[in-house]
Amino acid sequence: MKIINICLFLIVILSCTKHKSLMDSDTNTQLKVKKEIHTKQMQYINPEEVKNWTLQQIKEKYKPIQEEDFLLNEAIISEFRIGLYNFFNEKERKKPITIKEITWEKDQNTNYTIWYRKELNQWVFIDSFIWDKNSEF
Repeated sequence: MKIINICLFLIVILSCTKHKSLMDSDTNTQLKVKKEIHTKQMQYINPEEVKNWTLQQIKEKYKPIQEEDFLLNEAIISEFRIGLYNFFNEKERKKPITIKEITWEKDQNTNYTIWYRKELNQWVFIDSFIWDKNSEF
């Protein structure tokens, strides 16, 4: 039984290697582009690195896993978003202020969410939150 498993393993490895060499021969440039795109999309965000970046700069380098726009006066402010109230007084909370909430993966167990508000056609940083993916809000 062990010999059969080893043989099957070798067949799979050799077939993958052969397939890769066939793919590389004619489409080497195309494969490099696909790998780069895939790597870029799977890259984890580094909160320290991006803390002074604009939203556009961050989105150019890191692909968010979730993005939502909402009006502050209409949104459900759950435990997850409650920190936003530290940045808006009672009057502002009743206004239709557009908030952008974007989440990236920080690592395999942790997410990183940033909130922005629209000011003079630019998204301005409000706050951020690092949280465990298993958290329930």
